[in-house]
Amino acid sequence: MGKPYTYNRACSALDIESWRSAIQSKMGSIYANDERELVPLPANQKTLACKQVFRYNYVSVSNHLKYKGRLGTKGFKQEEQ
Repeated sequence: MGKPYTYNRACSALDIESWRSAIQSKMGSIYANDERELVPLPANQKTLACKQVFRYNYVSVSNHLKYKGRLGTKGFKQEEQ
């Protein structure tokens, strides 16, 4: 069992339900915490692409894998306001 590097690979993996649950959990967290904002795109600007990153960690106390899905921006043009 390896880490999937794309959404399509995560959805075709044997542990698809675990990856789906991780994705839904992360997206739910983003929406619940208002971590996103839709704004009009300024003239002469390009949008930033995003990428989902999939990881799992072995939890030795409970002896199981913890699946994590993260959403990150590609590139280095993010700015804090």
